[in-house]
Amino acid sequence: MLSFRKIIVGVCALLLSCFGQNAFASDNGQVKIEIQDAAAIGMGGAFVGEADKPSAVYYNPAGITQLNSIEASAGLTWVQPQMKFEPTAGNTSEMKEDNYLFPNVFVTTPLIKNKLYLGIGESSDFAGGNDWEANGFSSGQTIKDSIEDQDYRLVLAYKINDQWSVGAGPVNDESSFEHDVALPAAIGGGNALFKATDDAWGFDLATMFKLNAQNQFGLDYKSPIHHNYDGTLYLSNLAFPMTLPSYFGGSSFSTKATQKLTLPQSVTLGYDFKPTNKWTFNFDLEWTDWAQYKQQITDYPNIGTTPATILSSAPQARDWSAVWSESIGAQYAVTDKFRVRTGFEHHESPIPQSNFDTDYPDLTSNAVSFGVGYDITSRLTIDVAYVAGFEDSRKVTTTIDAPNLNGTYSGFVNIATMNLTYKF
Repeated sequence: MLSFRKIIVGVCALLLSCFGQNAFASDNGQVKIEIQDAAAIGMGGAFVGEADKPSAVYYNPAGITQLNSIEASAGLTWVQPQMKFEPTAGNTSEMKEDNYLFPNVFVTTPLIKNKLYLGIGESSDFAGGNDWEANGFSSGQTIKDSIEDQDYRLVLAYKINDQWSVGAGPVNDESSFEHDVALPAAIGGGNALFKATDDAWGFDLATMFKLNAQNQFGLDYKSPIHHNYDGTLYLSNLAFPMTLPSYFGGSSFSTKATQKLTLPQSVTLGYDFKPTNKWTFNFDLEWTDWAQYKQQITDYPNIGTTPATILSSAPQARDWSAVWSESIGAQYAVTDKFRVRTGFEHHESPIPQSNFDTDYPDLTSNAVSFGVGYDITSRLTIDVAYVAGFEDSRKVTTTIDAPNLNGTYSGFVNIATMNLTYKF
């Protein structure tokens, strides 16, 4: 008869292998997402200073030195983004109300107790895009855009002494990219779909300092990840009368296309405060370096000069900015087995007014979270959380040649998540 331990290991392995290739991008414009663990999410995502669960593999690898037994956590997060556009003149448009799932799996084990620790993890760190109506205000611009990323982490942590720990490890980021554009009627109409994938590497560095039983600090650095997307551009429904079909041999055409994108480096400082054995307060301050995203260039290496000239335009200006995010969370232990949590997070949009478009209409947002944790047994814990994300209304007047994008954007995001954690 299978032991409960083997069943848990099997469930984690199944999630890692099956769900690992099926995380979907969330169409709320936000590219960097941090929904790795229900307990952390219930506290507004503020967890870098505490990091005492297997998800420390993501939040702060140095934190796994607090876990002196083998621990495995598996979870699933549901995201439902909603966005609305109210033009300066015309009808209101809304994004399609889609639902997306993000799995996560983390396993930690001591290699040498009180000294050396190993952790592995699978989750999604970046995802975003949009899904507007095909015949809506964004015609001639992006209809649907998405980035889907799956991150695999392997970390080692070393406990220098009872106060200091350090952690580090490589990150493999498997990414797919899709860009769907409705060609403007002025050139005859049609569709252009660019689909590409890439596999790139980065790394994490982290440290943790325990001042005393009540105060603990964490610092986590995530390196940039440089993607060179390699895929195919598909043109379809190229309409007459127009000159495009004569260059592309008909109403449809496909060719190799490449595009570069660097996922940004980030630094997060966390503080964990435990004034009593019942209360925990966490504070995180995160800096994300989107400033390197200056422009977007797509190349077509396998086609002649005239088609390439038609397809290629001047580099699309981005000029995003480095931004700050702040989060705060609280946990109260109602009993030895039952905990309640709440949190708040503020996210700043990196996109300047002048270059705002429908590719990634990221908005400054504020999120409120609630969660609970319950020890089903001395070894098995369940954590659940809900987040309501309120995206600030943003009035846009772009300087790019797309006056139909001008107007007011607003949004809301539902997030629900659950994790099971087992201590062996």
